[in-house]
Amino acid sequence: MKKKFILAASALSLCLSAAVVSCDDDKENKKDFSIDLSDSEKETVYGGIVNNFVDAVVLPTYKNLVDKNTELLKNVNALYLDPSDAAFEAAAAAWLEARQPWETSEAFLFGPVADLGLDPNMDSWPLDQEAIEQILTSDGTFSELDWTGDYEEEDEDNPENSTQHAKDIAAAQSVRGYHTLEYLLFKDGVPRKVADIESKYKANWYRYAVVVAEKLKADSESLYKAWNESYGEENVAFATTFKNHSGSYKSVEDCISEICEGCADIANEVGTSKIGDPVDKYEAGQTEEALYAVESWYSWHSRDDYKNNIISIKNSFYGSLNGSVAANSIAAIVKENNEEFFNKVDEAIKAAYDAIDAIPQPFRNNINSQEAKTAQEKCAELEELLTSGSQNLKSYLTD
Repeated sequence: MKKKFILAASALSLCLSAAVVSCDDDKENKKDFSIDLSDSEKETVYGGIVNNFVDAVVLPTYKNLVDKNTELLKNVNALYLDPSDAAFEAAAAAWLEARQPWETSEAFLFGPVADLGLDPNMDSWPLDQEAIEQILTSDGTFSELDWTGDYEEEDEDNPENSTQHAKDIAAAQSVRGYHTLEYLLFKDGVPRKVADIESKYKANWYRYAVVVAEKLKADSESLYKAWNESYGEENVAFATTFKNHSGSYKSVEDCISEICEGCADIANEVGTSKIGDPVDKYEAGQTEEALYAVESWYSWHSRDDYKNNIISIKNSFYGSLNGSVAANSIAAIVKENNEEFFNKVDEAIKAAYDAIDAIPQPFRNNINSQEAKTAQEKCAELEELLTSGSQNLKSYLTD
């Protein structure tokens, strides 16, 4: 027994030694897998990248969001004033146009859009369709869409732990935003027709659409103003805070990390939630729940939403909106220092986009397709390359 114990102890010692060596190797690999820039070089180079990210990607995207939602409101107002099938078609086309800049902003859902509750204001899903129908037959004040005070997020997994204020906010957000307007403008993937509107809803249908469009315009304006003019107690544009890596950002590397994490978050959300949640429900036999879990299914625009989410990652990586690599961008500095890794990230972005594009249209009718599962896999691979893999973009730039 004693001999066996000694042999076992010796084996354990060898294993521990091997583990230590392995850990040391991992540390060395991570150390080796990092960009070769001094701290002062990072301050200069990364500062240019952050400035360009704000000026060439974030601000023009949010300005476009304001412009497209202004046009959306104009068309919805025209529908309200003179309902017709042609007016429905114009308003629905304007909704699709306004949707694009929002979805291509989802790689940078940090700062004001999160802190002020503007993301769920504009893009809550799924809707509370029962509450929407109650509003359509209500007194027409539309007070159910409003909330006041500081933003508090509801705990979706454990709603009982949420404050009443958070619950009230969530209730308001579930009856406004893009998807409420989508429900009012689309049916089965095409614009509604005047004949589609039941008589019991007609009194409020068109006015409800206007109120939702007004709030979308106001929220997009608040978001752009927060980045471009003033935000927070200091009344300083968030763009300035981010460029100066001040406030909660203690270094320019914090800002680079934020960009990488924003890209990874939306890659993960597309794969595990936007595609994955319907797939999981479908495979569990919850076919109706799976259908309702599909985002943008009234317009059959789900696949385009997801592709635009991947474009938002590409725009952040490239530092541009035109598909070219900007000189001051994460892509440019990675390509200059490690072209092989640049190619891996670039190819992973394209692979995720192409896999989503290959899902048969509409996604709501093809939830359990092999193409949907492949798209999930490609999104997961992209997320790993961005932040969670053993060799990832965030660690390469900031370790």
